[in-house]
Amino acid sequence: MRYRPLCLLTGAVVLCSAELACSDEIVVVDDIGRTVSVSEPAMRLVSLSPHITEMLFSIGVGDRIVGTVRFSDYPAEAAAIQRVGDAFSVNIEMLMQLEPDLVVAWHTGGSGRTINKIESLGVPVYFNEASNLAGIAESAAKISVLAGIAEAGAAKAQQFRRKLQLIRKQHQSDRRVKIFYQISDLNLYTVNRHHLIGEAIALCGGDNIFADSIIKVPQVSVEAVIAASTDLIVFSSGSDPTDDHWTSRWQPFATIPAVANGHLYSLPAAIITRPSFRMASGIERLCELIDKARSQSPVKE
Repeated sequence: MRYRPLCLLTGAVVLCSAELACSDEIVVVDDIGRTVSVSEPAMRLVSLSPHITEMLFSIGVGDRIVGTVRFSDYPAEAAAIQRVGDAFSVNIEMLMQLEPDLVVAWHTGGSGRTINKIESLGVPVYFNEASNLAGIAESAAKISVLAGIAEAGAAKAQQFRRKLQLIRKQHQSDRRVKIFYQISDLNLYTVNRHHLIGEAIALCGGDNIFADSIIKVPQVSVEAVIAASTDLIVFSSGSDPTDDHWTSRWQPFATIPAVANGHLYSLPAAIITRPSFRMASGIERLCELIDKARSQSPVKE
């Protein structure tokens, strides 16, 4: 199949027409505003984050991934892919031996010096950095363009958008439920409204008690959670979501409605913290927990 050349126009990627003079290169603008181009559809991909590995499989190019990083464990097929390091440290020599056409890196987690070295060796790098839920779909669509599957990728991205729209519609009139989203069990960390999880809470009709924090992932105190009189506490759990030892921290504080009513729930971190299409399933699970607390909590006058 012959791919029509693409060109860059006002930040978007468009098919060339008779009126537009374009090169044969495939060009997109990545998530941090950098222009990324490949001379032909990328067939050998390296993913430098577990969520990017998920995304590549989701858009249908998982079989093109020749290298990835530690903790890339979904889907199951990802276990067989060569590891080149982790999200923060990459073996460049090993990566270059894989002869990638395109490296997809996580801007937040990646090392700038490492990426600069990869690019200096002639390998194009696309930076993935979804600043909001809509950005997950946008990033997937643009990576699909670089892989030569623009139409299929756009369709997958639209499916994700529609799922989020449906969740929003289902919960937009729901009674608000005050929620504390707990990230760590050692020190208490949470999210504000601008974090992807904060956005997910709002989609579900939740009232994030730390939504207005000026820090995206603030450390908070037990006293602040008590003062907020939260209806629900959700913990971002690790590999064993049935491990509820974290709830022991809260048991002495029966004045918190969430504790008094038994609304202490865990949610597997992988389905809610990784900005990939699978996050839609995690948001649906989060909504279920909020719905459960809503149905069992007394209506406040």
